[in-house]
Amino acid sequence: MKRIMLFIMASLSVLVVTAQCLKIEYAGNALSKKEQQLVEQMMVYQIKFYRLFGLKDSLKVKLTVFNERSVAEFYLDTIGLSKKIPVKNIGGLYSAKRKEAVIMEMDKNRKRGLSVIYHELSHYLTREITGINPPVWLMEGLSEYFEHCEVGKKGIRHSMTAYEKGRIRSMYMLGEVNLRNFVDADWNLFMKKQRTDERYAYILAHALTTFMLENVSRQFLSDFITLLQDKTDMAKVSEKIARVYPDGFEAFETDFEKFCE
Repeated sequence: MKRIMLFIMASLSVLVVTAQCLKIEYAGNALSKKEQQLVEQMMVYQIKFYRLFGLKDSLKVKLTVFNERSVAEFYLDTIGLSKKIPVKNIGGLYSAKRKEAVIMEMDKNRKRGLSVIYHELSHYLTREITGINPPVWLMEGLSEYFEHCEVGKKGIRHSMTAYEKGRIRSMYMLGEVNLRNFVDADWNLFMKKQRTDERYAYILAHALTTFMLENVSRQFLSDFITLLQDKTDMAKVSEKIARVYPDGFEAFETDFEKFCE
């Protein structure tokens, strides 16, 4: 039997972006200095976005990175997460209760691992502005958006892959997209679509979030998130979109379909 040795070495980095102060506690296997710089550049970029929606001033998150999956799985078992979250084939996860992002196997592909870090840390910030249970498509869509951002010498650039663009067009051609049902879906329905329809859920969430961030006025997104923050409002997500999108949900659907063409 292979013996797993688990060492958690922690360090703390503090990022200050205008009014926001984010403390990142690094644990597990160490990132290189360059990798840590890229993570922190991305977090500054994310904070500048999330602070538009009421992000609080003092923030703290833990980032635990493992080079080997077996060690990561052992760690998740020791903290009781492996029984709650299916860990097979995932690159990382975020625990809202612990405010901790865990990266499963950094050494498999370190560039890909950085993208997973961007994704999981976005979960933390999304929950900070929307509360504990944001719409799953919005939470995963924002994380996919930042995952698909690349930090370069000229700044940070987002892109959707050719496969994603083609898959979205195919969905519409085949009549597979029911946007109202999608935005109203709970976690179980969202993940069922993800497992059975060639990553349908994540790709559609990524496309929808890209549309909202890059093609719609920021005022709409601000108004929409304000509605999500009101926990006394039990209306469906599609109804909340209809309230704040010009000409209602049908116009939202039409504009998104045009964006995907």
